[in-house]
Amino acid sequence: MPRIAFEFLLETIDNHKDQMLGGDHFKIPLKKQLLAVIWLLATPDSYRSVGERFNLSKSSLSVCFFRIIDILNQLANTFIKWPNAQQREATKNNFENKYKLRGVIGAIDGCYIPMKAPADQKLAYTNRKCFTAVTLQAVCDNNLRYLDCFIGFPSSVHDSRIFRNSELYLKITTNVDTYFNEEEKIIADKAYPVESWCIPPFINRGNLTQQQTYFNTRHAQCRSVIERSFALLFGRFRRLRYIDMNRFDFVPATILAACVLHNACLDHGNEFIEEYIDEGYPHAIRNNPGEDQEGMIWNYGDRQRARGNGFIERNHMMQDLWQNRRQFHCIIIILMQITFFLIIFFLGFPLSSC
Repeated sequence: MPRIAFEFLLETIDNHKDQMLGGDHFKIPLKKQLLAVIWLLATPDSYRSVGERFNLSKSSLSVCFFRIIDILNQLANTFIKWPNAQQREATKNNFENKYKLRGVIGAIDGCYIPMKAPADQKLAYTNRKCFTAVTLQAVCDNNLRYLDCFIGFPSSVHDSRIFRNSELYLKITTNVDTYFNEEEKIIADKAYPVESWCIPPFINRGNLTQQQTYFNTRHAQCRSVIERSFALLFGRFRRLRYIDMNRFDFVPATILAACVLHNACLDHGNEFIEEYIDEGYPHAIRNNPGEDQEGMIWNYGDRQRARGNGFIERNHMMQDLWQNRRQFHCIIIILMQITFFLIIFFLGFPLSSC
């Protein structure tokens, strides 16, 4: 974690510690508590070794861990929040300039966080890749910052069902104008439903047109930001590669705390991001639920609403993208022709003068 990010986080906690800790003044300095917990999240070291490093007993470190994780969860709405209109406009421009898709303000996906599952619920937490985990659903922008996180469902649950039960989905369907204007949307893989504000790729059953195939290619390139975000999370906070905790009810809080620190790091420094992404990428790929889990059967009303809005919006995006591609190709052809005639002119002019 960059020093400036740590100092900002420490100051934020210190300013609100009376409200968050209920006036309970722990004798261990707050700075040492925060440093020890960040070290625990950033490494797979045991409590005993971390305690020796910070001159803390195992029991004291455990108390510090639960206290700091609880504080970071209370600060989650400060660090992980939906962008305002001005921020969304800047994000749209960045996505369009890089990936040529208009109106995109973020990408959504799920990721497995491996964990030791409860003995009596092991089957429920065992996913299709045959390991126990809990699912982190997240939306991120072009800077890899999390705009929303939803954690807690066992990894055996389908991504679309998690999405349907998430607080984000319920709030958007209640008042979509609070989150998107007319042209804004997030993109997702094909496990998610087609909505006017959520655009997955076309499902390839061997009958895609050239336009649809090109749209899917650009869509996948744009959606790579959420994969890179998960890779950065696993690379920076190695504890998430396998959470070995007996307090199963505290696993979602631990993951959310790591997401808060993830955003704090991005807000106050970008050192070594590519190195962390390279380190965490194999874990992000392994823990990806996979695009072959196609969307669930939605009820009739949902399908009709999607066909009336989401499908039309996706077709508009595809046609707009294809039109821009054709214009770009026409410009390239014209430039090549101009270059060719200039070469002919400059090579032929001395010969004719002789």
